[in-house]
Amino acid sequence: QIGAMLAKVACDPYPKYIDDGTGVKCPTTVVELRRLADPAGKGNKKESENIVSPPLFPKALDSTSRLARSCLSFVFEVCSAIPERQLHGISALPVWKQDGALDDDETSYGILPQSFITHVGEHMLALVQALEPFASDPDALGLANEVMSGVLEVAVQPWKEFMAAAGCSFKAGYEKSQLEILMRGKDLSKYFLYENDEDALEDDMGGHDKDEEDEGEEASAAFCNQWLDVVGLAVAGRLLERTMRIPRLGHKGSEHLATDLNYIRNVFTALGVSGHPHPLLGYIAHLVTLEDVALRSTIKRRRQGVDVEVPSEALEVIKRVELRIAYVKNISV
Repeated sequence: QIGAMLAKVACDPYPKYIDDGTGVKCPTTVVELRRLADPAGKGNKKESENIVSPPLFPKALDSTSRLARSCLSFVFEVCSAIPERQLHGISALPVWKQDGALDDDETSYGILPQSFITHVGEHMLALVQALEPFASDPDALGLANEVMSGVLEVAVQPWKEFMAAAGCSFKAGYEKSQLEILMRGKDLSKYFLYENDEDALEDDMGGHDKDEEDEGEEASAAFCNQWLDVVGLAVAGRLLERTMRIPRLGHKGSEHLATDLNYIRNVFTALGVSGHPHPLLGYIAHLVTLEDVALRSTIKRRRQGVDVEVPSEALEVIKRVELRIAYVKNISV
């Protein structure tokens, strides 16, 4: 049957054209072949029936899908190995417990980011050059893009652990969608409570101007940005999770943490990937440097429902984060 259909496509001098479902007119035989080969069953559904045709080669499709997922996981593990190693034990660093005033050098020159976070930042910046050679071949790039649709799933685990560390959980049946909303951070900043408008404006700033590129350069940049986005999300999630596991934050420790968080935010800004830096990084950097009275006031406003019109799962996460920061700073609320 397939041979006959292919022969008809090649030899029919007057093919009949129909809409392929996307507004494009294609030969009827081509549409039928696409329907048979459609991996997800999309387009296999007749308008008059609620029946979806199975894929043409289900076992081969399943094997190919598993191979694609394994490849995505492998690439992700290679790209995120250095950040994972650098962030692994930071929750137990003694610097977080340091209290008291800053010394003269810190007051004069400012606090420098710690070595673990600079290693992470340098890796993220170097990742751009590491990814570009793999996006230089248009044919290979086209094949790679066909299996990139589920790449976000490889970055989910750090965010699940962040949720657990913050003492949060989503409603059963909504975990995947709510976790993706949290990871993307879209509209998250509207729930933040700042002492001044400048901090709020900084977190609301997002997106980057898009330079004009030819089609090949645009596809290459999109591929690199997709991986930078995924690795960046994993790094942000892991850093947030480790922050939630810090047992005690002194005054100097809070300053060091804010410096580290702001450093990695600057790195993500320099990368220019849409959606980065994640707004929670900036908000936690703001929370840890608040005076005790200000943080206590923020939590009190939460309990009174100030500035919040519609409760949401994301809001509950932010509340938990605020309470956790107050706890590790030994602030009674």
